[in-house]
Amino acid sequence: MVDPISISEAAQVLKLSPARVRAMASRGQVPATKIADRWLVERSAVEQRLRQKAVRGRRFTPRNAWAILLLASGEDAPKLDPSVRSRLRRAVTLEGLEDLAPRLGNRAEISMYRAHPGEVSYVVEDRALVPSGISAAGPMGIGLLASREADGYIAQSQLQRFIGEHALSLGGVDGNVRLRVVPDEVWQNLSGRSVAPPAAVALDLADEPDPRSAAAGNKLVRQIDQRRRAQIKGG
Repeated sequence: MVDPISISEAAQVLKLSPARVRAMASRGQVPATKIADRWLVERSAVEQRLRQKAVRGRRFTPRNAWAILLLASGEDAPKLDPSVRSRLRRAVTLEGLEDLAPRLGNRAEISMYRAHPGEVSYVVEDRALVPSGISAAGPMGIGLLASREADGYIAQSQLQRFIGEHALSLGGVDGNVRLRVVPDEVWQNLSGRSVAPPAAVALDLADEPDPRSAAAGNKLVRQIDQRRRAQIKGG
């Protein structure tokens, strides 16, 4: 950890309670490490989160966030009011995925868990999980290895069964399973998929603390925006 700060210092910067920041650290939502009974948080991650909070515009609801991710991926957004679809498509066209990214955080609630190393492959293969991030890199030909960790989306109603079946425990910064929990009412956007939409995979990789994963995610975000602009010019 390059520049660690305490939970109390991070809480002051983010204008949150220390308990909230401690919970975020334990769930792996901010890069942190635990020494004895004390959490230390990476200063740069806190500053990045603060910049994201300062972005103009409210966060999109889970339903609209997933509509944007589908539209950015070149897909349709099902069961959406036509006027809302038109407004969101315009946002994707004019602003692009890169600029919209800070407003798409409500697409899922993220928690880190710990699985026995021999169980990780079964976690990824469970059809209740839709792989994303590092677990989607192989199927999408991105060229990152994910043999020791799992990352994916799961419906809220499936979470407890999934945790019990795979004997997961809360892992914090040392977790090797990242579960992105999606409200049941928007799970239709992911149900039955073998991998998450490309726009979601791109943003999930871009948020990784690992520099190679983040670089691959940012590259994919730019490619998605470039393809979108090319389609507009060609249309």
